[in-house]
Amino acid sequence: MEQHPVPQHISSYQFRLVGDMTIRQFGMLAGGCIAGLIFYATPLAPYIKWPLIVFSITLGAALAFVPLQERPLDKWIVAFIKAIFSPTQFAWKKQPKELEIFKIAPQRKFFRKAPAPPADRKQLTEYLATLPAEPKSPLDQQEESFIKKTVNMFQLAKMPSPQPAVSIPPSWAPPVQPIPQAPRPAPQPKVVQPIKVKPAPPKKEEVVLPEKPGRPKKPQVEAKFEPGLPFPAPPSQPNTLVGMVLDQEGKIIEGAIIEIRDSQDIPVRALKTNKLGQFRSVTPLDNGQYEIEIEKEGYQFDILKIKLKGEVVEPLAIRAKGKTSEPAQNI
Repeated sequence: MEQHPVPQHISSYQFRLVGDMTIRQFGMLAGGCIAGLIFYATPLAPYIKWPLIVFSITLGAALAFVPLQERPLDKWIVAFIKAIFSPTQFAWKKQPKELEIFKIAPQRKFFRKAPAPPADRKQLTEYLATLPAEPKSPLDQQEESFIKKTVNMFQLAKMPSPQPAVSIPPSWAPPVQPIPQAPRPAPQPKVVQPIKVKPAPPKKEEVVLPEKPGRPKKPQVEAKFEPGLPFPAPPSQPNTLVGMVLDQEGKIIEGAIIEIRDSQDIPVRALKTNKLGQFRSVTPLDNGQYEIEIEKEGYQFDILKIKLKGEVVEPLAIRAKGKTSEPAQNI
């Protein structure tokens, strides 16, 4: 059977200097001999000099030709030194895990972009038209649908009655030719008959109907702000409302309905508190005066007044005025 040489890694090959002695072994042996010559040249006592000379030459020969368990002696010495100075005991300390709700999110910085020149505005508009529209979150979609339904209700109530359409002939229509008519007979004198005047009917007295009772007005108070409320991230956008709904004892009220109306008494936002009693408006409001009405079964609240001026609003603290046994009206 033909024998084939076992392939070896080229980079592990060491050049042989004399017989099987490599350059590395020759360097270690020469280093031990040079150290022995240095000790020999020193003016030390013979009982100190000769042991050092023998130890240097022996150590150089051992490093070059004496492996232990197929490993050179120098690697054993390096491993022994590392084992002495390396730590053998490690202390583990448990670190407390911070909850996600208490982490402070980094505040966003808003920079005003320089207006694009007129020459590049058309190209910018065409490029933006090719970009796909960003999907809206479910909360934004629910909020927009609620606002559209509310606005449509007011528009249908104020919509005027439709007027009949007037057809106008187009300018490109051919001119209408007059139809020839027969000659009219000569007018004859009319006999004037006396006109009988009827007596005017008696005037009816106007009946004034009583006004329909509207929604009872609640007392209005100014909104109170508490910057120290526990929120994961404080508001950073202007005219964005956040806050908490609490009872008289400071306990959290979950599932409270919050309606925000503008100066014309038109609802612009409808929010609901979460399990922590917190609420937040996703999109900012316009500048102006607003009313905030809170509804929760078993609680009474005052209507809050707030004026937005295009500034960052601190968190609102809404506290119940009292408790009631009547169920709250649905918005």
